[in-house]
Formats: sequence, C-alpha cells, structure tokens
Amino acid sequence: MITTKIQNTEVSHKIYTQSLKPEDNTRGSSFLKIFTSKAQDYVNDKRPCEYFQMADKNGIIQYKKSTFVCNKDTNTLELGDCSNEKNCLRIKLSKGGSLLVNRDNIDELISSISMFSAKDQGLIMQAIMQDKIATNAKNNAESEEVKEIQKMFSR
Repeated sequence: MITTKIQNTEVSHKIYTQSLKPEDNTRGSSFLKIFTSKAQDYVNDKRPCEYFQMADKNGIIQYKKSTFVCNKDTNTLELGDCSNEKNCLRIKLSKGGSLLVNRDNIDELISSISMFSAKDQGLIMQAIMQDKIATNAKNNAESEEVKEIQKMFSR
C-alpha cells in the first residue's frame, strides 16, 4: 500500500491512499475472469441442500400449504412447475443447493418462508425484489416500444 503524508504548517494531517496497482508482480485477474470464476463457483456448488432432511421418503416437503419437491439430481428444492426454468426464479441457499420457484408460485413461497433460515429468508426476499424490479423495467421498455410503433403508424 502506498501512503502519502501531507503537512500543513498549522495542523498535521495524514491522508492514506491505496494504489489500485498490484503490489507484487502477478498479472491481474481481469473482472471477466473473476466474474466467470464466481459464476462457476455458484453453478458448481455441490453442497447438499440442508432442507432435503425435512423431506419424506418420496422427497416431498409439505409445509403449511406449500409442497416442495427435492430434486437431488440438480440439488434443488423446487416449488411449482419447474420444467421451464425461464419461468422460474433460482435462489442460491446459504448452506448449499438452490431453491427453484415458478414465478406463479411466489405468493405460496412467501406464505411458507418461515420454513427457511433467517439468512435464506433474506436471500429469498432479495431475489424476489430484484426479479420484480427487472420485470417492471422489462415491461416499461416493452410499453415504450409499443408507443413508438403506434406513433409510427398513426402518422
């Protein structure tokens, strides 16, 4: 770390700055390499989902009015029809595995959120909010495109 000391005649102040240059001679991990590495860690997380212990012999968890299915092949806890993953929300769980929820079953997930640990509850709520924001942005962009097309045809 590079430090700089600035002195004033009346008061002495220390200002510490940090260089963004690596201090050793290792050639850098670019952002893309770091991002790809983290994405691979996310996908390759092989820790078994802790909630599988709650399942019956058929791999089903009944909690309140929700029915979760344990998919040990993909290490996911699934809620709703998860055959089309484009219509699902994937949430990485804190102690391993993921929660895969059909967007049509979000209300059901919210009603059974007390089944999850406090940390996982936070991850679930954060993922739901991010998905809602992204969906709203997409819908707004699509409505703007429709307005532009309507203007073109109304001339």
